[in-house]
Amino acid sequence: MSGDRLVLDAARCDGHGICALRCPDRISLDQWGYAAVDPTPLQGRRMSRRARNVVAACPNGALSLADTSPRGTGAPATHTKSPDEPGGSR
Repeated sequence: MSGDRLVLDAARCDGHGICALRCPDRISLDQWGYAAVDPTPLQGRRMSRRARNVVAACPNGALSLADTSPRGTGAPATHTKSPDEPGGSR
């Protein structure tokens, strides 16, 4: 997971705040409760695992992981919810 980073789709964020509760060292909330993500690459297995968990916990699928390693394209990985999954949007 080295080289991954959290990515926020702000248009999908509804300000539930679950992400900031699960990963407060990487995600903060603005004055209206919407997420702001630290864009630096994730360091270590523990942080990568927490990031995967916070991506899965977002009810609107507003968070994803992007590979920033030289071999990666920087595009979000496939850790987002599809429209057919519970919590996915159409």
